[in-house]
Parts: sequence; C-alpha cells; structure tokens
Amino acid sequence: MASQQDEARSDERKRAILDRQLNGIKSQEKQSKNVFEYATLADKIILSVSSACAVLAGALNPLVPVIYGLLVGVFNGFAAGSVTAAELRSKISTFSLYYVYLSIALFAFTYVATVGFYYSGERIARALRTAYLSAIMRQNMAFFDLLGPGVITSRIMSDMGSVQETVTSKVSVMLSALAQFCAAFIVAFIMYWKTALILSPFFAAMIVTASIGGAYAIKHHKRAMELYNQASGVAEEAIGAIRHVTAFGIQRLLSQRYLSVLEQAAKADGKAQNMVAAMIAWMNAMPCLIDALSFWAGSKLLVKGEVSVAEVTTTTLAVTIGSFALIRIAPSAQAVTSGIAIAGAVLKAIARRSPQDPLAAEGEQPTSVVGDIQLDHVDLVYPSRDDVRILSDVTLTCAAMKKTAIVGPSGSGKSSILGLVERFYEPTGGTFMLDGRDIQSLNLRWLRRQISLVDQNPVLFNASIFENIQYGCSEILDQLPGAELHQRVIEASKKANAHDFIMALPDGYQTQVGEKGLQLSGGQRQRVAIARALIKDPKILLLDEATSALDSKSEAAVQAALDAASEHRTTIIIAHRLSTIRNADNIIVLAEGKVVEEGKHEALIAQNGVYAALVQKQQIDDTKVNATTTNATRLSVDDVKNNTTSSSTVNYLDDEKNIQTQTDELARPSTRRAQATARKDIRRLSAKQTLSFIGHMSRDDWKVLLFGLMCAILAGLGIPVQSVFFAKLLTVIGFPPPQYGQLRDQVDLWSGLYVAIAGATFIFWMGVGMALSYATEQLSRRVREVCFRSIMVQDMAFFDEPGNVPSALSSVLSKSTDDLAGMGGPVIGGILTFISTILGGIILSLVVGWKLALVCTATIPVVVACGWLRLQMLSTFDTKIRQSGLDSAAYAGELVRSVRTVASLGLEEYALARYDGFLAKQAAKSVRSILSASSLYAASQSVVYLCAALAFWYGGTLIANEEYSTFQVYVCFVSLISGSQIAGSIFTFAPDASKAMHASQELQSIMDLKPTINNDKSQRMLASTKGNEEKGEPHQQESGACRIEFENVAFTYPSRPNRLALDNLSITVDPGQTLALVGQSGSGKSTCISLLERFYEPDQGRIIVDGRDIRKLDVDGYRRAIALVSQETIVLSGTIRENIAIGLAGEDVSDIDILEACRQANILDFVESLPEGLSTLVGTGGSMLSGGQKQRIAIARAFLRRPRILLLDEATSALDTESEAIVQAAMDAIRKNRTTVMVAHRLSTVRNADVICVLQDGVLLEMGSHEELVGKRGKYWEMVGMQNLH
Repeated sequence: MASQQDEARSDERKRAILDRQLNGIKSQEKQSKNVFEYATLADKIILSVSSACAVLAGALNPLVPVIYGLLVGVFNGFAAGSVTAAELRSKISTFSLYYVYLSIALFAFTYVATVGFYYSGERIARALRTAYLSAIMRQNMAFFDLLGPGVITSRIMSDMGSVQETVTSKVSVMLSALAQFCAAFIVAFIMYWKTALILSPFFAAMIVTASIGGAYAIKHHKRAMELYNQASGVAEEAIGAIRHVTAFGIQRLLSQRYLSVLEQAAKADGKAQNMVAAMIAWMNAMPCLIDALSFWAGSKLLVKGEVSVAEVTTTTLAVTIGSFALIRIAPSAQAVTSGIAIAGAVLKAIARRSPQDPLAAEGEQPTSVVGDIQLDHVDLVYPSRDDVRILSDVTLTCAAMKKTAIVGPSGSGKSSILGLVERFYEPTGGTFMLDGRDIQSLNLRWLRRQISLVDQNPVLFNASIFENIQYGCSEILDQLPGAELHQRVIEASKKANAHDFIMALPDGYQTQVGEKGLQLSGGQRQRVAIARALIKDPKILLLDEATSALDSKSEAAVQAALDAASEHRTTIIIAHRLSTIRNADNIIVLAEGKVVEEGKHEALIAQNGVYAALVQKQQIDDTKVNATTTNATRLSVDDVKNNTTSSSTVNYLDDEKNIQTQTDELARPSTRRAQATARKDIRRLSAKQTLSFIGHMSRDDWKVLLFGLMCAILAGLGIPVQSVFFAKLLTVIGFPPPQYGQLRDQVDLWSGLYVAIAGATFIFWMGVGMALSYATEQLSRRVREVCFRSIMVQDMAFFDEPGNVPSALSSVLSKSTDDLAGMGGPVIGGILTFISTILGGIILSLVVGWKLALVCTATIPVVVACGWLRLQMLSTFDTKIRQSGLDSAAYAGELVRSVRTVASLGLEEYALARYDGFLAKQAAKSVRSILSASSLYAASQSVVYLCAALAFWYGGTLIANEEYSTFQVYVCFVSLISGSQIAGSIFTFAPDASKAMHASQELQSIMDLKPTINNDKSQRMLASTKGNEEKGEPHQQESGACRIEFENVAFTYPSRPNRLALDNLSITVDPGQTLALVGQSGSGKSTCISLLERFYEPDQGRIIVDGRDIRKLDVDGYRRAIALVSQETIVLSGTIRENIAIGLAGEDVSDIDILEACRQANILDFVESLPEGLSTLVGTGGSMLSGGQKQRIAIARAFLRRPRILLLDEATSALDTESEAIVQAAMDAIRKNRTTVMVAHRLSTVRNADVICVLQDGVLLEMGSHEELVGKRGKYWEMVGMQNLH
C-alpha cells in the first residue's frame, strides 16, 4: 500500500515537473492588460496631451452644423424677405470667418495629436518588442520544442508592425471620431431635445452593431492570424533547408503544404472581412435614414411652431456628422481588430513565467566551483514527448578536474545528460548535483557562466568570425579593453587550431560567416565553435561530438588543444569516434537510457563487453595493406599531374573556348540579381506601378473585382444624389406658414426617397466590401504562393547573399504581402467611391449652377494635393525605417532559431541590448519625418473648412445679388464640399498605400528573379497553380550506375570571389564505383558535392555524367537520379513518415516501403518503439530527435529514393559505432549498381572505396585505393595513422 502511495506521489511529482516545463510557472504578477503599460511617464504625458488634442479636434467638427444652421436661417430669411441684402452680406462675412477660425484650431490640434501619437506609439512598440523578445529569451527549451518554426519571427516582424500601427494612427482616429460623435450628440440635444431623442435609437443601433460585429470579426481574425503564423513557419523552415529542398525536388510538395495552410487562414479571415463589410454598409446607409426621419419629424414640429428652420437643419447635420464619425472608425476596423488580437497574444507570451529563467536573480551563486557532477537515480522524460523515457534511473559521477566520456548508440541519452547539465530540461526523477548542491537550486545565469558547450551541430551567428568567438565571453565584453579582447580571441582560435584557416581568408577575422555560418565548411564552423567555448576559460567543458566534422589532422591538433584545455576543469565528452576518448579518466557506456558499463579504456577493453565491441568495429585494419601495389588501373598523384596533357585534356581543349564562353554567360546572373534586389529601393515608387502589379496578380478574379468596382462607383454616386434630396428638403422646410400643407407633402415624398436610397446604399456598400475583400484575400494568397515558389527555385548563390537569410525572406512573404493587401479591398473601394463622388458632384453642380460649381471645384485639388503630399512624406519615412526594421527583425529571428546556443553562451542580455540598439537607431531616423508628415496631414484635415468658407461666402453673395436660388447653392455646396471632405478622409489610407507601394516593389523584384540553373523548374513551378497542379508521377528510374567525370573544374563561391574553392580538378569515377573525398576542412570536398547537385555551376571546366555535360541536362530529371545525405541533417516539422516519404516527393509511398528504408538505415527499432510509430511528430527542425536519429532518417530518405548516384557528405558523422557499422553495411549493399561519391573524416568508412582522392585547398594531392595510398606513405597514410586506436 505504501509503495503504491509512493508511486502515486512520484507520478504526481513527475506530472508537475512536466506541466511546469510546458506551461510555465503560475505567476503572482498580473498579466499586462494592454500595451500602454509599456509607456514611460514621458510617453504617458505626450499621449495624454495628444489624446486631448485628438478629442478637441474631433469635438470642433460638430460646430460646423451650428454655423451651417445659422447660414440656412439667414438664407431662408432673405428668401422670405425678413433679411435685407446688406444684412445677408454682413452675416455671411461673419459666419465665413468662423469657418476660418475653426480651420486654424483644427490644424493645430490635429498636428499635435498626430505627432504625439506617432512619436509615443513608436516608443511603446519598441518597448513592447524588447519586452517580447526578452520574455522569449527567458523561456525554457520545452517552450520552443512545441513552437511552430517561424511563429516568433512572424510575430516580431509582421504582428508587431500591426500593433504599432494601431497605437500610432488608429487610436488617434478613433478618439477624434468618438469626440466628434459625442459633441454632435450634445449639439443636437441643445438645439432641440425632442428631435435629438427621436434620432437617439439610431446611435444605439450603430453602437450595438459595431460591438457585436466587432467581436465576431476579432474572433475569426484571431484564428486567421494563428494560421498565417503557421504558414510563415512552413515558409521559413523550407527556406532554411533550401539545399535539401532543392536536392530532393520537394519545392512543389512544400508549396502545397504552404498553400493548404494559407487557404485555411483565408477562410477564417473571409468571415471576419464579410462582417466588417456588413458593418461599413450599415454605417453608410444609416445617415440616409437619419436625414429621412429628422426632416420628417422636424417638419411636423416646425408646422406646430416648436422649432425653427435653423434648429431642424443644425440637429439633422449634427446627427449626420455624428454618424459619419462612427463611419470613420470602420476603415480602421481591420487594423484595430487585428491589433487587439495580436496584442493579446503578445502580452500572454510576455506574462509566461519560465521555470528556467536565465535572467532571474534568484538561486545560489557559490563563490567557487570545484566541478564535481553527480547524477543520483535520475529519470528524464521530455515534456513534448512524455510517453518515452529518455533516461531511466541513471546514477553516475563526473569527477572534478577529470575527463569523463559518455558513449553509446544514438538515442541512448548521451546528449540528454548534457542538456541536464545546462538545465535545458529538468529531471523527472532523482537528483542532479554540482559540488553537492542540487543543480536546480543554483542561479541559472551563474551556472551557465561556469560551462562551455560545443555541440555536434555548432550554430554560428550571422556576423564576423571575430564577433562569433567573442560571444563566448559575452558577460565580460564591456569590461575588456579592445586590445585585450582581440588578444583573447586570437589565443582561443590558436588553441582550437582555427587561427591559420581564418588568416588565410581574404577578410581574416572580419569574414562574415552568413546565416547559420554556412559560408564556412563544417570543420571550420566546428573550430570557430571550439574557440568560442575556450575563450571564457570555463570550469566545466561539455563536448558533444565536438570534433565530428574535423579531418584527421585538424582533429589531432584540436584534440591535443582540448586535452590541454581539459587539464584544470571538469570535462564531459560525448563521442562516436572512440579515438577521441581513449585517454578519458572514466568512460561511461549508455544503452536505452541506462548505464551498462563504466571504467577506463584499457579496463573496458579487457572486459570484452559492449565498449570493446564498439572499438573493434572502428578499427582501420591495415594488415592486408601491401607496400607496393600491382593494380595498374589505380592512379597515383604523379599520374594525375602528368595527365594534364593527356588525350582527354586535349579533347577538352577543342571546345574550351565554347565552354568558357558559356561559363561567362552563365556567370552568376542570379547573384547579380540578388545584389540588384537589395538596391531596388533606390528606384522611385509609384502608385501606378503598384496598381498595375495588383491588377496583374488579380486577373483571375476580374469578374468579382469588376462587380466590386461597379458597386463602389454606384455607392460613390450616392452623395450627389443625396445632395439633391437634401437641397430640396432645406428649400421645402423654408416655406412660409400659408404653404405648410404643401411643405408636409413634399417632406413626406423626399423623406420616402431618402429611405429608398438608404437601401440602395446598403446593397452597394455590401457589394463593395464583400467583393473587394474576397479579391484582396485571393490576391494575398496568390502573391504569397507565387513569391514562395519563386524563392524556392532560386539558385544557391541567391541564398548566400547577406540580405537573403530565411527570416528576411519569410518577412517579405508575411509582412510585405500584408502591406500590399492594405491597398486592396476597402482602400481601392474608397478611392473609387471618392472619384465617382467628385465627378458626379462636379457634373451635377455644373448643371445646377456653373458659377458656384467652378469656385467649389477649384478648391478640390487643394484638398487632394494636401493628402497626396502627406502620402509622399510617409513614403519617404517608410523607406528610411524599413531597412533598419528588417535588420532588427532578422536579428531577432536568428536569436530565436539559435535559442539553445544563445542560452548556453548566456548571450541573452547582450543580444537584447544589441536588439534594442537596432530599434533605437530606427527610432532616431524617423522623428524628423514624423514632424513634416504630420503637418501635411493636419493641413489635409483642416483646409476643407477654408474651402467651405469660400463656398458659403461666394454662394451668399450670389443669393444677395439674386443670381442664384438657395436650392442651387445647397446642391453645389453639399455635392462638392462634402465630396472634398471625403477626399480628405480617403487619405486616412495613405500609410497603407505607402506601405503597399514598397511591398509591391519588393514582391515584384522577387517574382522577377530568374534562376540560371533551376530555370526550367522555375517555369514549371510558377506555371502550376492550384487548379492545374499535376500530381508528381512516379519517375521511371533508369537502370544502372553513372560514369562521373570532373574535367579541369575550377570554382569560386559567389560570396567569396577572391578564394578558389576548387582549382583545376580532374577526377573520373566509373559506373558502380565509390569515390571517397578526404582532406582537411575547407579543402573543397563538400564543394564537389554541391557542384554535382548543380547547386552552383563551375567557373571553368565541366562535369560530365554518362558522357553529357550536366549543364545541358534537365535539372529536375538529373536531380531525381541523385540522393544526398549531408552533414547538415535537415528534418522538417511533421511526422517521421512525412520526413522519409519526401525522398520520393509527390509520389504515393506505402508504409511497407518506408519501414523497409527504416530497416536499412537501422532506425526501425526506434520507430517501432514509439507509441505512434511513423506518425510520431518530430518537432521543429526535428528537435525531439537525437542527432543520430535525425541522420538515420535522412539516410532512410536516401535509401527510399533508389538513386543512380548517391552523394554522402559525412553521412554517418552523427552515428554511434554500432549504428554506423549496420548502416555502413546497408550502404555497401545499396551502393551496388550505383555510383557513390562520399565525403568523410572518419576513414574507417572510406577504406572500401574504389577510388580515394585526397584534397587540399581545392587541389587534388593523391588518388588511389586505400591499400595503394597507405602503401605510398603520403598524406593519406598520415591521416590513417592519426585515427588508429591501438
């Protein structure tokens, strides 16, 4: 009974630990309710003043009906004969001056409000961005394991922009509109309470509609945002794995996956958009109903003598202005709803309290560290896969100042122990102690400062080599003088055997390593990572396959350095290459999460157990090597050198000119274009180009667009029609008492017509909203799809460019597409409505009264010019901050993708300070632009009242001179001056139009990119749309192996044009042979693989497969005959089944075939041990799998492909000895009837190769079989000697 209770308690404790890691700790602090909590005191003061000014600017508008009412009273008095011409002129001059004063006040208040909101909004958004990234950097690893790739990057890049927009422009618009609404309501009640009371239900109906509709729209918009973030994740992951995506030809498969998520998002967003369309239509129809009811009820009260004409007019106009105030909020509804939804998700993420917080102050910080590590009955289950036990009852000791090695098969829990030392995860049972203290009780930041980790897949940051190494000692960077820091970096590099290769690079330590360090070879990256680990002189050194990517010579030198570095510290080594750990003080053998053997190398060999068997499998047996060889078919290096004048070379020389010309023509146009893309911003932006781009991309929806645009034009003509009704009603209610009977009949007629036009307005606006939002949604989806496909087929040179990192390209897909969509839907509808309103108004006014019409029309360009100037200012402003915004977002994206490295280096504070620096630089640039743009915006809002003053003054003069009737003046005024006001409000969309112009240019430049190598593929990819996309047919595999020839191949990487990667390389591999490429890191081995995969084209020479230059072959068909297993193992999010099946992209692959491939790759037992088998999710980037498991999935993928050419770039580097032996045997079997090119540092894997080539600095040094090369006692023989265990 007691044991059952103990078991229940233990299970409860385990669940609590897992829950804590998955969901965080329940925080005592309350979650921030809104983004304004991130405002400083200064921001709050500025926001308060700006809010007050926005409210005053809004409240001034309802004074217009008061002046208007007074003017109507005077006009009607003059018509009735109670006001003389002289009085009329005097009063018109006074009332026109009121308009001028109103205009000046409005300019001042609008200017202050706009500047204040933009300035503070940017500062709040900056604080929120920093707080969000800080919260993310604090999280434990389990948080990232379940997070979709790109979710955080998308949130920082795209979503934060929406929040900033909401705070800067949309809140200000909303406050002004609400103040205008309230002031209008007050004016209406002061004028005559009965009329105001009759009209009140309309306001209530508007508010209820907005509330219910808004809630519905937010709900669906929130869901759409989640799906769009998921789509961004798919895109970023695909772009990050572009080499494997290209090698396996899975661009179309990933496009379909991306598209299916986009379609789900579009459905959810469509519901939100339709509700917004209904709200806008209702709000546009409402003023017509208000006018109808107001004049109808007002005329009854007027007949009774309760009100005057001026009071009826003022009340009607005040209520109408109040209604228009509510309508002004509607176009911002989308931004506000998404802003609220996004801010909620951001604040929720910020509120999550991490159980392993590297920035927290709590926890012990002992004064010294001995380095004694003990595991006492430790269990470990990963929170993201809680049904699989990783470590089970492990008890072991890593003695202080000693070297402990942990070996065992892949998935046995070796790397998990290092994860526990770094506190990436929490043990679910037992105790993990450092110097007798529970490791969980120590301060996390302090703990990680005592530790350096070199991972089996080292992550470098997109910076220089110098910066990457100095990140190792980030906590003391500020305290060290420049010279001392420089000295430290060089010393660490020398210890890691990296100094020589760094100095050989053209830019030395300032060489940029690119995204994930991919500009360096695997071995070079590993040595930079070791230098980074050694620079801070850690107390505990963790080496997880630290030398797996090094060649034998580098490994020997680095191993000696690591041995020396291990002298005065606790070192834990994980290695599959057992030669690296034979001198360890203690070797622990793990299997299935349990310790099975422990002891020194000699003792374990003597036991003749698991370890001895592993060692036996790794020996390079040289007993069969003869000093001399008689096999005449083998080539020595002398033969290779002499062969440069042989017949094959002479044959080649015949068409050398031809090939050289072709090479010059092909010389990296994609790279030149990639550089041109970065310079595209210099080109002038134009709305015409943007509209033409939108039109081109929306051509499939032309019927819907045409319907929407027709509705927009008809909706716009509503105002000129209403101006006639309004003028008639104003004239009618001015009838003297004897004509009251006629007055009532006329009012009934025109009020009835007003109700009819309200219905028509609703239908037209609904048509505009639904049709154009649908077209915009389709545009957004289509642009994302085409751009994604265009990116997917670019040549590798494009991705080597510094500006084309995955996070930046993912940002273009999400942020730029959102910005482009901002020019669609309601905006284009609004612009068309404006054009039809103005043109309709001008024509009507010219017909009714041409003199006044000409004066009123002359004022329209002034209003439009103000709005247009503001658009130009915002466009300039956008250009300046866009690049720095991209820089900061790309940096944040990189931090999140490399979160384990950031955590182990303790880079959180340094990284956040640097991120804040990016944002500060961006903010400093934008202040001046804000000031000038705001003045033009304020002018565009206030100039309309100067125009009204002019129109009334001139109209009044015409009435006084008895040239025009009041009806003519009213028609001209309402149709044109109201039209001008709409013109002013259209430019509320200027920020959207400005962003759309930038976005269209950026997107257009990506679509225009034409790859050189993937050209045929790009045509097919871009031609296939959802409707005609054919299912990939199973390719008919040609039988037999290929003959591969490298003929005098020379190559330099586009990003490093001054350094030859290959120099005059000539190699021939006969069909069915295995070619092994060996040599130091950076000698050009992986470059040969890249050229064979046609990732790049040679600068000189050619590669011939089966007698044909590979440049002349169909790139798709050629790559289908190849399978690549790379040292950069790529596993995509999804299930194990999906990851293996992409080996045959687009084909239906049965589980039987997949399981057979798993068996060949020695991963079948692992897959079958999982509860969900092939359906098990692997996590973001395969985060739930060990390095060896990921490698075996990649090998299974290649086996499934059944290729004619097999390319293995360090294919077994992450495998334990047992798996490697089994996989090696499977590979030996699979190599039959196919040509294999392999790159390996572990020479035991290449001894059976038919031809072994030793490369150095891109030049071929030696060539022959294992026996021949050992017999020659040259470079290869030296390398073999370094790797022997006995």
